[in-house]
Amino acid sequence: MNNLVTIDRDRIVTDSQTLARTFGKRHANVLKAYDNLQCSKEFSRLNFELAEYLDAQGKLRRRITMTKDGFAMLAMGFTGPKAVAFKEDYIRAFNEMADALQRGEQSLWQQMQALIAKEAESQVRASFGSHLMLERKRALPNLRDEREELTAQIQPSLLS
Repeated sequence: MNNLVTIDRDRIVTDSQTLARTFGKRHANVLKAYDNLQCSKEFSRLNFELAEYLDAQGKLRRRITMTKDGFAMLAMGFTGPKAVAFKEDYIRAFNEMADALQRGEQSLWQQMQALIAKEAESQVRASFGSHLMLERKRALPNLRDEREELTAQIQPSLLS
């Protein structure tokens, strides 16, 4: 199920083609269901985005990209046993992706906290004697490199 959701500009999304394929529906019928939604303009702006794709004949066709909430608004109206089972799996896939992203961020922050603790311990130990001060001098370049690497991972470059 995780291959049914993707990350686009830091958002977890899916699209109307994936939805049609998964439910065994024609894409045109999914688009019709989208067109008949009666949600607010604000909800639509936040959760749906118009996109295009080239079909097999090279024609531009409409596709809708949607967030988890957009998916829920559109697909939760579908019926039948296949739809019910799919809805449960799909909701689980969105939640698993969100949990995985959150764990990754926590992991980097936990690594940074551990590094800060290691730096503080090194500084305190160095204050107890010259031998420990030399040990700190040798450790500083590695601590700086580790900090730079973690900082780069936590704050990705805007050049990407």
